[in-house]
Amino acid sequence: MPPIHPLKSGLRMLAATSALVVVFAGSAYAVDGNVVAARLKAVYAEQSGTIEYGNVETSGSTVVLKDTKFSTPSAKESFAVGDITLDDVSDTSDGGFKIGSLSIPDVNVDSKEEPGSKIVVQGIKFEGITLPPEGATTPLAKMLQYEKAEVKHVGVSVKDKDVFSADDLTGTMSPLSETAPVTFVLDLAKFKADLSGVEDPKTKDALKALGYETLTGKFQAEGSWNVSDGRLVFDKFDYLVDNAGTLGLKFDISGYTLDFIKGMQEATKDMKGKPNDAQSMAMLGLMQQLSFTGASIRFDDASVTYKALDYVAKQQGAKRGDLINQAKAIVPMAAAQLGNAEFAQSLGVAVSTYLDNPKTIQIKAAPAKPVPFAIIAAGGMADPKSLIKTLGVTVTASQ
Repeated sequence: MPPIHPLKSGLRMLAATSALVVVFAGSAYAVDGNVVAARLKAVYAEQSGTIEYGNVETSGSTVVLKDTKFSTPSAKESFAVGDITLDDVSDTSDGGFKIGSLSIPDVNVDSKEEPGSKIVVQGIKFEGITLPPEGATTPLAKMLQYEKAEVKHVGVSVKDKDVFSADDLTGTMSPLSETAPVTFVLDLAKFKADLSGVEDPKTKDALKALGYETLTGKFQAEGSWNVSDGRLVFDKFDYLVDNAGTLGLKFDISGYTLDFIKGMQEATKDMKGKPNDAQSMAMLGLMQQLSFTGASIRFDDASVTYKALDYVAKQQGAKRGDLINQAKAIVPMAAAQLGNAEFAQSLGVAVSTYLDNPKTIQIKAAPAKPVPFAIIAAGGMADPKSLIKTLGVTVTASQ
């Protein structure tokens, strides 16, 4: 037998080694798709939703849930979404799973009550999903955790007419922790609403005259949540409407704990079919677990104020200045009925300042210390006027 050339021998050894690496690597990174699917189903069930699938296909680190149906906590019925794909699935050191991304096929839901009406949702994707191990007892183990969620497009049509669309909705979240606040950011790049189909004649005429038959804009929000004490803070919750203005909300509450969330989910399921009074009492009982720390509503004008004043003035055969002077006189007198002279004066000054030069106007509630919602509810029923002092309400303009 002729001797084997060293180069050929080396190449053969390299080929054999490479083949073994591929085989063993495939085995090392392959996951049990059925176990992953069952765990995803169980964790989602903790959020009061359901996932049902026909069978599971696994290829290395990719798992596909075939013929999937799911429902959300607020949905009455589940609906089919097709095949859900889980990519880059791996085991975690504690026995759970990490999913690189989860993609859901485009959703098309036709209305059964109104022909020609439907909702379309496209480009649904979640990234950085963590599935805790079965039997985990930590408070966070029952939550579906993810780092990013995105929806490329949402469309709503009524009677074959597009009435609303939203594009490029993204949400990011820092890892859930029991020792540090979780931060989150929401961003909607663009929305469009067609209001030309409004049926009320007066509203329809007003929208046309103001140039708001079609509204476009965007939405942004950011905040934090502390798992341990349920402190939920929205530092930004802004709706920006092009050629109109920006409505910005902020709020700060505590008591929004995992137990509270679970109670809300259970109450939602239990309230189905019950009278409205029973539902209201159940919700009131839950809300008493929360405390109010602060909130504000701010409007930044971008031309809508004077447009609205001009429209109303035209209807009354008056001028914009006439309406402004009337408002300056009426607001302080109306505010005086609240029995808080200091607040009435500040409100009058703020309204006058804003109407003379519409820039911003803000209503802010900043109590000296957190106020339980039970006290707010009791005060609202016994003496609504007292809430101005209890919650530290102030009004400012152009600041």
